[in-house]
Amino acid sequence: MYIGKKLIYLQLQKTGCTHIADLLSKMIPGKQVGKHNWLKNYNTDKFIIGSIRNPLDWYVSLWAYGCSKKGALFNNLTNRKYSMLSSFKEFIVSGNLFFTEFINEFIKSYNSWNETYEDYNDANNFRLWLKLMYNSERKIDLGEKYYSSSISNFAGFMTYRYCKLHMKDFFKKICFKDIKTYDELLKYDKNNNILDYVIRNESLGNDLIKALEFAGYNITDTIINLIMDSEKQKKNVSKHRDINFYYDSETKKLVLKREKFIIEKYNYKI
Repeated sequence: MYIGKKLIYLQLQKTGCTHIADLLSKMIPGKQVGKHNWLKNYNTDKFIIGSIRNPLDWYVSLWAYGCSKKGALFNNLTNRKYSMLSSFKEFIVSGNLFFTEFINEFIKSYNSWNETYEDYNDANNFRLWLKLMYNSERKIDLGEKYYSSSISNFAGFMTYRYCKLHMKDFFKKICFKDIKTYDELLKYDKNNNILDYVIRNESLGNDLIKALEFAGYNITDTIINLIMDSEKQKKNVSKHRDINFYYDSETKKLVLKREKFIIEKYNYKI
């Protein structure tokens, strides 16, 4: 996250977050604290902003980033995370939940995941990857405690990452384990979402200017020019083709179903 005098920016992966944080560091005094961290102390009067992206685009970008052999998700899916000795020691301390993860490291289909990352120009690779992402038997592979959250039974990985970053106390048992339906998620979000403003990746420059204005910063021509000129030089851009190249009707329906929360909350027309 990036913390300034008047605002806090929470960085959701693959929503232009590296670019936004870099711009903030050039425009307002502040500091970078980790990257995809979530707030642990909600007692703040600072303006809290986040960023979002069309889920169809988000998944292509996430996959294409993995095709360059980068990212936490790619590492979770394609590498063993533990040696047998260290895992055994942690199992003794942590109990059954860790044991499930430990066993999965030996039965996870690394070859299947690796094959989907071979070529970002191959639409079939993307479709196979997305189906694996939504396969209930493989959700444990994704890491980040996704499979142990009750929302993983009806919501996708993008929604999960959004929730843990932007909803108050999401990891407490009452919400992490007990949000079992879409309507329950809507209710929890209504009462616990901590964002004051959201920057859309599709209108990043203009939205960032508005966010700074709402946070109480003086917007000069220099700031406006810096933001708009930088749109041509975004950092961390994944290499891939137009998203329509990758989706067929089946995979698009998967995203529409599993990312219903994001699509409806931010009124994406898909």
